[in-house]
Amino acid sequence: MKKQRLISILISGLALAISVASADDDGNQPSALPKNPKHPLTTETGSSNPAGHTGFSLLLSPDRQRKSGLKTKALAAFSLNIVSLAYGRVLDIRPLLELRSRHRSAQSELAIAEAALRVARKNHDRLEKLHRASIIATRDLIQAESQLASDQARQEAAVRHIREVREEALQAWGEAVCKLAVETDSRLLQNLLNHSSVLVLIALPANQSMPVKTQTIGIAPTGEKGKPRPAHLLAPAPKTEEATQGETWFFEASSDGLRTGMRLDASIPLSSQSTQGVLIPSSAIVWHEGRPWVFVRTGVDRFNRRLVGMHRELGEDWFVNDGFARDEVAVVVGAQMLLSEEQRHNTPKSDESKDD
Repeated sequence: MKKQRLISILISGLALAISVASADDDGNQPSALPKNPKHPLTTETGSSNPAGHTGFSLLLSPDRQRKSGLKTKALAAFSLNIVSLAYGRVLDIRPLLELRSRHRSAQSELAIAEAALRVARKNHDRLEKLHRASIIATRDLIQAESQLASDQARQEAAVRHIREVREEALQAWGEAVCKLAVETDSRLLQNLLNHSSVLVLIALPANQSMPVKTQTIGIAPTGEKGKPRPAHLLAPAPKTEEATQGETWFFEASSDGLRTGMRLDASIPLSSQSTQGVLIPSSAIVWHEGRPWVFVRTGVDRFNRRLVGMHRELGEDWFVNDGFARDEVAVVVGAQMLLSEEQRHNTPKSDESKDD
């Protein structure tokens, strides 16, 4: 019996020694408990995303998502044309209207002069016949000839005046705009007069030309982040801008949101080819370590923080053509909260040393 008790004591002591040897330096027993997938918040590092960047996966229960006010949105596909940037402004059309008024006044003068010339010519021809028949005196015929010459000079002066006004309009506005807004009552003129359209001048950078097949470009007030509105090509402008020293072109655009004198940013398509990608709402972007990230939902309760690479800002959205796919679901409200939770759970706890 004593031998059995001795053996039992030895076995218990050996087990205790093994347990002490496996404890950590602080005397605490390490935990090997598995993660509970039903826990409302669990983090996993080292996960990779389709863009090839190492991200951070976050588990958040649907109940926590609802309580946190989390909102998501499916990413929409988008085709981005390769464009060149240019600058422009909304023109004041008062000088154009003044030229039109002068042109119409000159036309009226010409019409009056031509009418007077016709009367003077008929009177001269009648008196000339009477003079040949010795019915009237020579002085009456001379007076008729003088009146005819005077009226003919007035008609020629009116013709010259119209030509001078037109040449001035051509120098300032070019052939096409001159015909549309000075010489005729065109649709363009009516739209400008009732303020449904505005006349826009676009100045290209030096050494750059307008693509041959360009018909429509995008314009927006400088600094505006909304979607660019279309502007339709009218004609080349005859004068360059001092700031750019490049080609200038006239465009017509809807007056909605545009006012005379506004500075504009223009996007000019360079080719018919486009880049395929998706639009990410700017509200989905969170910044971490100086780089932009987006939380993408990859499961009912799983989110992956994914790095945003090369992008272009288009109003309230970011266009990206790599790393994200159409219909992927991004967090658009609550992304900063997810980042904070991720960082909080990813921060290692400091060990408290114990003195023996």
